[in-house]
Amino acid sequence: MLGIKILPVLLFGAIAQSKYIVPGGRWHDTDGNLVSAHAGSITFDEGTGRFWWFGEYKIEGQEEGGGVSVYSSEDLATWESHGLALGRVINTLSRDVMWY
Repeated sequence: MLGIKILPVLLFGAIAQSKYIVPGGRWHDTDGNLVSAHAGSITFDEGTGRFWWFGEYKIEGQEEGGGVSVYSSEDLATWESHGLALGRVINTLSRDVMWY
């Protein structure tokens, strides 16, 4: 009888731990921040068994040129941020965006 009562709890726990890819959803990295890798590309590294996602870093209110962010994942659903591969530098003399 106790097993029947515990089964729904175990099933609910398993569903809560499942990882889903939700197209159009707001994805968060392992730190809880929104993933920001717009117009990106994903590549697979056979040596590490990880997927790497490179894309444009953009935040609300920023016109463009925020840099290129980097994320990695083992399962395409859980993404760890590795910061910026290329950051933004503004040339104060000409106002051009330069990359470092």
